[in-house]
Amino acid sequence: MAQPDANPLLHMIGNAHLDPVWLWRWQEGCAEAIGTCWAAIDRLEEGDGFVFTKGEALIYDWIESYAPDLFERIRHYVANGRWVIVNGWWIQPDCNVPNGESVVRQALYGKRYFADRFGVDVTVGYNVDSFGHAGSFPMLLRHTGFESYVFMRPGPHEKKDIPAELFQWFSPDGSSVTAFRIQDAYNTSNRSTPLPEKIDQHFVQAEAAGHPFMCFYGVGNHGGAPTIENIDEITRRIAEGQPLAWSDPSSFFAACADRDLPSVTGELQFHAIGCYAVASNLKALNRRAEAALEQAETAAALAFRTTGSPYDRQGFATLWQSLLFNQFHDTLGGTSIAAACVDSERDLHGVIAGAQALLNGAVRQLDRTISPAIDSTDATFVVMNFTGGEFNGLIEVEPWVDKDLVSRRVVLDETGSVIAHQHISAAGRAPGLQRVVMPLTIPAFGYRTLRFAVDLNGQIAPAAIAGRTMSDDLVLETPAWRLEIDRATGAIASLVDKASGKSVFVSAGHRAIVVDDPTDTWSHGVDRFGLTGRDFVLDRVTLIEDGLVRKGLVVRASNGRSTIQTTILIPAHAGLPIEMRVRLDWQEERKLLRLAYPFAADRFTYEVPAGAVERPADGREVPALRWVLAEGGGARAALINDAKYSYAAKDGTLYITTVRSPVFAHHDPVQLAPQSHYAFMDQGPQEFTLRLLAGDHLDTEAVTGAAEQMVKPPVDTPHVGRGGKAAHSGQWLRATTGSLSPTSLKLAEDSDALMVRLLNLGHLPAQFGITGQTLSIAPFAIATMRIEGEILTLSDGLER
Repeated sequence: MAQPDANPLLHMIGNAHLDPVWLWRWQEGCAEAIGTCWAAIDRLEEGDGFVFTKGEALIYDWIESYAPDLFERIRHYVANGRWVIVNGWWIQPDCNVPNGESVVRQALYGKRYFADRFGVDVTVGYNVDSFGHAGSFPMLLRHTGFESYVFMRPGPHEKKDIPAELFQWFSPDGSSVTAFRIQDAYNTSNRSTPLPEKIDQHFVQAEAAGHPFMCFYGVGNHGGAPTIENIDEITRRIAEGQPLAWSDPSSFFAACADRDLPSVTGELQFHAIGCYAVASNLKALNRRAEAALEQAETAAALAFRTTGSPYDRQGFATLWQSLLFNQFHDTLGGTSIAAACVDSERDLHGVIAGAQALLNGAVRQLDRTISPAIDSTDATFVVMNFTGGEFNGLIEVEPWVDKDLVSRRVVLDETGSVIAHQHISAAGRAPGLQRVVMPLTIPAFGYRTLRFAVDLNGQIAPAAIAGRTMSDDLVLETPAWRLEIDRATGAIASLVDKASGKSVFVSAGHRAIVVDDPTDTWSHGVDRFGLTGRDFVLDRVTLIEDGLVRKGLVVRASNGRSTIQTTILIPAHAGLPIEMRVRLDWQEERKLLRLAYPFAADRFTYEVPAGAVERPADGREVPALRWVLAEGGGARAALINDAKYSYAAKDGTLYITTVRSPVFAHHDPVQLAPQSHYAFMDQGPQEFTLRLLAGDHLDTEAVTGAAEQMVKPPVDTPHVGRGGKAAHSGQWLRATTGSLSPTSLKLAEDSDALMVRLLNLGHLPAQFGITGQTLSIAPFAIATMRIEGEILTLSDGLER
């Protein structure tokens, strides 16, 4: 190993950090990208020493489209080594909110672009302005071909236990990258330290570290690039023999390759805790867009495998790239101006619509492979499961049958057996539509064909009870559960598992609390929000369903001008989740809304991108994805949601921060003027759903499977195919997954191989297999498998 350097070299990294969206819309960001890169070309052509560093495939794609002459100049300097490409992603995303598949796609599309246009394989990850990092990122970086990583946040004042600025960063699976934390700032704009002073400070840091160091310079955020003054200062110092050089991150990491570096394991948090609860609609759309794309890709891949129908790679790539662009850290973090947030919401709606169109095409191809309906007079439909786990739960369908005949029909499965079902409220839909709920099991990557047939035995399916106000007895019971509503707040006063006699909550659960929040959009300078505040007040409780499959009620409560309405649906059978469909109309300013769930647990495990992490229940606000598992102290429960990302836990209680309402893009230390009129975030209506699971059977794999099925529910469609030969139930792909969680199924980018991505969230190796072949996946690891015909091989996230 190398000895400490007596006079370590300072690597000067010329760059121009550009936020394509922030205090401006993307159109301005596009123009500034072109102007910034022209400025960098000017500096390169003025002398022979300066080296420029730039990443983000989207920026280059803009330039290729709108400034082809500039693009050719960039290609020239990339070829001669003075323009260095880093990052290798489509954009610099948030690193807590996108799911693991989105992170893989950043590299898949970014690296393919740079390899195709410039012939380079980018191995330096570079994301200098994101607000924190999940602990799975070394694994995700390694899985997609990166060896090193440059970041800036959290800074030393936010994450004090990093032993050095250059270290080996490990994920729980053992994957690692060499990481460097930028000191001071990634730029030298008016708000940061002047370059002469910055260089002197970095000399001190390099000497203390005993190894080479990086110093970043150049006007940034709104673009700009290094200035003539910057370059003159560095040129003068090099001429004087000072130990600094024109450089780039690749050269720096190569110079430090033989160093014995300290190790850091796990997540790098927290910088801006407020970012994970603002821009609620945008964040909900992000999750729905991710799920819609993944579900459509799975269906299209299965349709190709089954029928040979075309797989629209370019269509999927275009939609993914739109999603990836809108996962930029200021966009998905919710810290941009209001107009930029509106732009992103429109984009994400477009992604979802495009994914639904591709899904429909695949569904039609798959439907035509199934044998025709048994009886043309029946309303026959197919229910398709595009997740890698067996679906076992309640499904809701809305078959078109004559409303005068619907009560005389029963649901039959593919064998002709009757399936228990009940008619339910069609609230929010056209009057007269018939909606039905039933329990169903559907195999992984499979389907079942059901039909509504005339009931020859004269049985009548029980109808839902709608519109009966509950004023006295606010109790609802099924064979599995007993639920009571709190008369004052509308929270769940009691929820008892009748099989065990245990109460899920030790006090009122699903309790809505309004908390004062004077912080800025990022919530700079704090690591937690208040846990107490004003409760909502119960307005009314209405019983809407009272059948043999499930029961349901609607609870409406208010706080000032804000209202929260929760439809609580309780299944008849144990093991199925209790569902809470929330309609929130938020009319508060500089406040936040918490939902509290007092499990009395002492351990809380959170889903993060491509993994899970246990965090202390110390009241800090933390980002996470779809679920939290609460254990210990006699508790074992999980809360899953389809739209939220911000949580806290304290004294056994889990809190979801559902909404915050600071001023758009308010950044300390800017003070709000008392008489000014500002736009406050997250005003008005929004909807989201939570599911509560409880019982000793719960583990991370079970909860992840339930979360997958929540955001990618079974697809039901009329069965109209006539020429098919396949049975009325089956699987399009038979695979053994065990405790693994399949997260993605798609066609390869360069062949007709099937690519399946899997996570092992367990402490032991797990097996994935098809047709007698199995491959092992290490604990806590991600793996990508290639299926060509019936041959199974191991790949990586770049599908090589």
